[in-house]
Amino acid sequence: MPAGFQRTLRLPDAIMINLGAIVGAGIFVIIGISVASAGPAVLISIPLAGIVAIFTGICFSQIARHVDKEGGVYEYGKESISPYAGFIGGSLWTFGNITALSAVSISFGGYLDAMLNSRFPVIFIGVAIITAFAVLNILGIKNSAKMLRTIVIVNIAILLIFTVSGFFFFHPSHFSNFFSKGYSGIISGGAIIFFAFAGFSRVTTVSEEVVDPEKTIPKAIIISIVISMVLYSMISIAAIGLTSTASLADSNSPLALAASKTGLTELIFIVSMGALIATSGVILTGILGTSRVLFAMGRDGEIPSAISKLDKFSTPVVAIIVSLLLAIAMMPAASFGTIVESSNTCIIAAYAIINLAALKIHVKYRNEKRRGLLHKDWFFLIPSAGIFTIALFFAFLGRESMEIAFLVFLSGSVYYILKSRNSRDSGNIPKISKVRLFGRSRMQ
Repeated sequence: MPAGFQRTLRLPDAIMINLGAIVGAGIFVIIGISVASAGPAVLISIPLAGIVAIFTGICFSQIARHVDKEGGVYEYGKESISPYAGFIGGSLWTFGNITALSAVSISFGGYLDAMLNSRFPVIFIGVAIITAFAVLNILGIKNSAKMLRTIVIVNIAILLIFTVSGFFFFHPSHFSNFFSKGYSGIISGGAIIFFAFAGFSRVTTVSEEVVDPEKTIPKAIIISIVISMVLYSMISIAAIGLTSTASLADSNSPLALAASKTGLTELIFIVSMGALIATSGVILTGILGTSRVLFAMGRDGEIPSAISKLDKFSTPVVAIIVSLLLAIAMMPAASFGTIVESSNTCIIAAYAIINLAALKIHVKYRNEKRRGLLHKDWFFLIPSAGIFTIALFFAFLGRESMEIAFLVFLSGSVYYILKSRNSRDSGNIPKISKVRLFGRSRMQ
């Protein structure tokens, strides 16, 4: 059997991986952008985005019971629908995350430069921090998980400090004209703030490293989404209570602006530190996730097989280095405003494939007497709702982001067609990855 990963991640680790990807740098900026679209009704946009994430998250979790392989969207789409669907889904997901990773690394540099007033080139700081976390990934996922656990706990603690402090300086009048942006604004705000939930699938990219993945992955996805939804709602209430929605919409650092309204310099510093810590979590999990998808594609021959090489510690070193280099190469073109929508659009498109995959698996296996939602007669309602809500979000995303996503789709399709024609050996692109049989009993 080819070299495989070691299972070292338990439920707390899996939840932390997802929370590190969800509760990240996005929340420190995305609230301002969402408020610009939804106004105070962003408090409805947040659970709306969370519900869309839960629909797709349930689909992810149920597919994970049938497909236990490293690669997330790529692996699930390939085995559930077709190799082409998997490749396109993996390409969209990877592009969205690599691009966001570049922007977030630059964001880290900006926050650090502002705190230290170093006047050092921000892009150099971004390169340094992303390289440091790539090295941490190379040292092994268990080391990454320990670091991530610390990052997530500290980050959530800081956000809770901000929220509690905000309630002491609360202005209820800021919630007047609650529906000033209308229902279209609520949906638009939900589509934008979905960016802050997009990491909920991160644990699926490391499924071969999860202990008892059939039970652990579904629990980790749902728990992390619910925790994030509650936390985001509390943060939004505190932020809007501290300052007007107009001020939040105009700010590049809305939580820092809201904290400044308390007059507590310590709180401003703590929020700034939180931004750095949150950004660190996103970078760490970003490299972790994208490298595993690239590993899976290389393992199946979709991209150069050298990318799937594992070292003696079962770490995909080459895939990590490729993720690092791609993220650095895209840094000069990254700007947070464009990244939010283009990354969002690519990732949402990839998630549409997951909902289709869950629907197909349900139709195929619904008559089997097995445990799990996938085998319930009514399960089709969940992926159908996921597809419908994703289509609704698409209608409210910007034209430029749609064009970027279409370009990624077109480029991936052309590459796949040309590669398929040039490959006479269909085994180079297997429908089922022959790395590890699914199920705990088969590992014995």
